[in-house]
Amino acid sequence: MSPGTGRRRTGNGAALVAALLACPFVALGVAVAAGTHPGVPLVPGSLAAFVGFVLISEVHVGRSPVRVSGSRLTARTLTGVRTVDLSAVERVRLLTSFSRGGVSDRVLLVRDRDGVCLGLREAADRRRLCRALERCSTHGPQPRVSRAARAHLGMGADGLGPHTALSWLATVLGLCGYISAVVALAEWVPG
Repeated sequence: MSPGTGRRRTGNGAALVAALLACPFVALGVAVAAGTHPGVPLVPGSLAAFVGFVLISEVHVGRSPVRVSGSRLTARTLTGVRTVDLSAVERVRLLTSFSRGGVSDRVLLVRDRDGVCLGLREAADRRRLCRALERCSTHGPQPRVSRAARAHLGMGADGLGPHTALSWLATVLGLCGYISAVVALAEWVPG
């Protein structure tokens, strides 16, 4: 698979989530244009937004089985097969999602110099990434690795506590702000 295809699939995943999150606002725009009550198109738009929120943490995650060929890691994602080059890692971030019981999932988002992004969840993939980052530290340019990602990989002592607290706060405030914006816009729309 070419890097351009992987980069396109990365962009398609981000565009899919953005489109789903925009659905309630589009639905309200359609209601205004059609002169109908905003509640009618808002229901399917809100369902699409819910799917978008669920997909935020899943759109880049590689599913098993993962293929390894030299320094390349290939996995199937929701938008198709992607291959990330672990010898050319540019950035590693940690994405934390929550459920009712607390932290539900931690995914390492790895982006290579070709712009391909792949989420790694499995322990074997984390070990491969650790080895690749250690090799990068001795040869070539240093990739940007967040403090939380380093801590999750076992390469640093601190970073998970503040990251988890900030992720939880961003999740709660983001959801509240998003819902408030949709509700405020729906009340503003004459119906």
